[in-house]
Amino acid sequence: MATQTETVQYTDLNAEKFPEPVEPIKIDKWNISASTVDMKDPVVASTIGLFMIHALLRRSLRCVARQARTVEPGKRAAFVTYAKAALELLHDHHGHEEHLWFPLMQPYVDFSESSHEHEEIERLMTHGLELLKTAQAHVNARNDASAPAWPGEEISTTTERLVELLLPHLQKEETLACLYGRRAPLSVYHDFEEKIQDAVSKMMKRIGFVWSAAYQLRHFSKKEKEVFPPMPAVVRGVIGFLGWLLYGKELAFGPTEEELRN
Repeated sequence: MATQTETVQYTDLNAEKFPEPVEPIKIDKWNISASTVDMKDPVVASTIGLFMIHALLRRSLRCVARQARTVEPGKRAAFVTYAKAALELLHDHHGHEEHLWFPLMQPYVDFSESSHEHEEIERLMTHGLELLKTAQAHVNARNDASAPAWPGEEISTTTERLVELLLPHLQKEETLACLYGRRAPLSVYHDFEEKIQDAVSKMMKRIGFVWSAAYQLRHFSKKEKEVFPPMPAVVRGVIGFLGWLLYGKELAFGPTEEELRN
């Protein structure tokens, strides 16, 4: 588990192009709220999304790893839906990084060094999704004697290893983005925001707006919701209510209060 005292090693691959230091982006991942994040700073406002999606990934995958072994038979269908959303979110996030974020930022912040474990992360993610297909077949077969066994142990083991590899990878991205992100002109951030908003809109349309938004909100603390996702409090409240009304069984697998602090 990443901790507040963790030391991150990094290499500035663009140091020769940018000999002059820039002001670091100030975001404390362990203390995100309207009072601690300067959302009037356009670079901070753009970068906060990276931190929040990383928090969503950390928390949702940990929840999958923690619960897959012991989930009760009557709750397994809802668990499969929850776990599938966690792994598909990671898949989509990696696609957004590889095709949008990294290419746009490469002239200013080169994330190549933080991408060296992508292949193993992708392999574990793909294996996890395959295991969830087996889990879904188990659920669909109900009490059929030919039903595959519940693969809870393997889901937990695979996801635990995935989290172990993923956390340093995410931490390094955050470190590099904060140290060198101000090298990039605002036009780069605006370009990325337009592209990511389009990509996220398509994703939410594919899986359902209420489910997608409620799933995100389930993984953020009350203070974090003050800054992300960017929506009026009334809208956020309505989505939260509808989410629990429609998907309460699935969202129940989300993080505890303690897990929301990590």
